[in-house]
Amino acid sequence: MEDRDESETAASRWEGVREERPASDAAALADDLGRVHLETIDDRRLRARVESIVDHDESTVRIWYELPHGVRVSEDFEKPIPWSNRFAFARLVADLGYSASSVDCLEGESVTLERTIDDRWRAEIPPRHRPDPHEVAHAMGETSALTIVGLGTTLLYLVLLFVVALGNASLTAAIGTVLLLCVAMVLLVRVR
Repeated sequence: MEDRDESETAASRWEGVREERPASDAAALADDLGRVHLETIDDRRLRARVESIVDHDESTVRIWYELPHGVRVSEDFEKPIPWSNRFAFARLVADLGYSASSVDCLEGESVTLERTIDDRWRAEIPPRHRPDPHEVAHAMGETSALTIVGLGTTLLYLVLLFVVALGNASLTAAIGTVLLLCVAMVLLVRVR
């Protein structure tokens, strides 16, 4: 009798499992994973869409991303005040081809996200560009020492050429030297 009870109990347990089994969602899973596969760059990175940008508080900007399979994640950035490439948010905006006044256009853009060690998603931000000192000097209207030495040497050469041309009584060479000297002076003024 005990054997019969055990077999009935096992049968009823099996039937209970059949009744509780969830419906298959393999097709939905295949769609999700297919979208993830299409947007995967490598084993740590994928492309996601910027869903919204929120002015979270006086010092924080929050970006919400939508991953390819519909999951939404957020990332906080320090608000770039003053606007400078030392802020990650400003570099991200510039990398996507926008400026401070067109931040709203980022919504809908595709960005590369990287999975961090703590299983969070972070935008791939270009490194901070530190300009070449020569670029800074030129932008500030200053002339580098090398440029001044080069122009000074050129001017000295032209003056010596003028003196030699006059000494040889070559009027054409003297006039040509004076013209070259004038061009060099104009270049020197423009560089400064």
